[in-house]
Amino acid sequence: MATNINDIDMGATVWMIASTALVFLMIPGLGYFYGGMVRSKNALSLVFLCMMALAVVTVQWVIWGYSLALSETATNPFIGNLKHWLFLDVEYTPHPNAPTVPGVVYAVYQCMFAALTPGLAIGGAAERIRVMPTIVYIFIWSTLVYDPIAYWVWAPNGWLYKMGVMDFAGGCAVETASGFSALAFYFVLGKRKGFGEEKWQPHNYLNILLGCSFLYFGWFGFNAGAASLESGRAGIAFMTTNLAAASAGITWVALAYRVEHKFSSFHFCSGAVAGMVCVTPAASFVSTWAALPMGFLAGVCCYYMIEANLRLGIDDCIDVLAVHGIGGLLGVFLTGVFANKHVIELDGIESAGGLINGNARQLYVQLAALAASAAWSFVVSFILLKGMNYIPMFRFRVDSDAEDHGVDFAELGEAGYSFMQDIIQMHAEKSSIHGSLTPNYNDSVSIQHPHKEMPMVKEPISSGNITAASELSPVATKDNTHVTSIRSYPL
Repeated sequence: MATNINDIDMGATVWMIASTALVFLMIPGLGYFYGGMVRSKNALSLVFLCMMALAVVTVQWVIWGYSLALSETATNPFIGNLKHWLFLDVEYTPHPNAPTVPGVVYAVYQCMFAALTPGLAIGGAAERIRVMPTIVYIFIWSTLVYDPIAYWVWAPNGWLYKMGVMDFAGGCAVETASGFSALAFYFVLGKRKGFGEEKWQPHNYLNILLGCSFLYFGWFGFNAGAASLESGRAGIAFMTTNLAAASAGITWVALAYRVEHKFSSFHFCSGAVAGMVCVTPAASFVSTWAALPMGFLAGVCCYYMIEANLRLGIDDCIDVLAVHGIGGLLGVFLTGVFANKHVIELDGIESAGGLINGNARQLYVQLAALAASAAWSFVVSFILLKGMNYIPMFRFRVDSDAEDHGVDFAELGEAGYSFMQDIIQMHAEKSSIHGSLTPNYNDSVSIQHPHKEMPMVKEPISSGNITAASELSPVATKDNTHVTSIRSYPL
């Protein structure tokens, strides 16, 4: 498709720049969302890795990522060329995928997608992953996994693009790739210590809500940013995103309420994200009403996938496989069902639509896309992780003591919550003054700190208005008496 600088529209350009900023907000939002779901001793490292992914992928994108993923001149069907390495000739001339905006605007917009995706994937290794190997992995993974799949789906000569695949905003390259790469992390790193033996809860529901809000807000730019303003397809993408999130969020809350008999902000956030994941490949291909059943099906399928993971003993730490992997697969398939040729043709693009327009062939194309994306991302990620893991300096999993102490202290030397350090210090001082407060029996439970072992205490420790009482739980002793201990995992 030929492009012309005379076709550049200032309104479309401003909207894509604004959408780029919206997608950027999803990256720290993802960090807060993940950070709230894990134990507090590991929260900061997840936010840090999400922001590091932005930095690493931005460098990779300029060096060769953009050219490999979206080159408009490459002739082979599997990967782009290096015409635009170091962003050469990425200036004002539009890209064929966005003929009404300058090429550099489209390139930066797509950079945010590429930067978000590895942040999703590494969530599968949360609470047990070293930082330095992960940073190297992000650079290589983006080159070997994200860029090829993005080329297949979106580049003018990609093999799936030529087959006619419908993936508007990343069901294959972003959602499916991140979900199945997270599964590869599980098979290489294994389960977290204590998985299946201890019951863990998210440590900060407010951060989950905050992160979800950033994701929800940014997703409007993610799905609607590349859609046409003039034809109204951007508005359709905006509304389908909102409706799918609402439908899936309500569905997930209802399913959880049947079991827990409580309403849960956490369940709503998980459902809303699942709905937006599912509608991502379809956002501007379907009629608005289609987002309602898509959201409902995403809520049901992703919810029960989490149940299945637990039954199978898969430590899908932050539900990356269940929400993004399965949600992405479902969304790509349902796009083939609900794609409406009348919506697509609003931009003057001839289309046969999906199954609802009698085009059953589209389902086979969508199945090929989701199968290829899932297989490539899992296999390449697994091989890459295994290969790097054989090199001592690139060993991914933290050692046992570091996992006990928390990745934040072990890898960053920092804590996400400074008052926790104050509590630990006061605990140490009280122990040195009054002697050991540990009851005299063999099964005493102690709190672990990077530099010292702390005995349990019988009362809350407070400083000013900060009280650690919420961290206390009864622990049975051998003689069936009970003492109060600080749980090691929230610290």
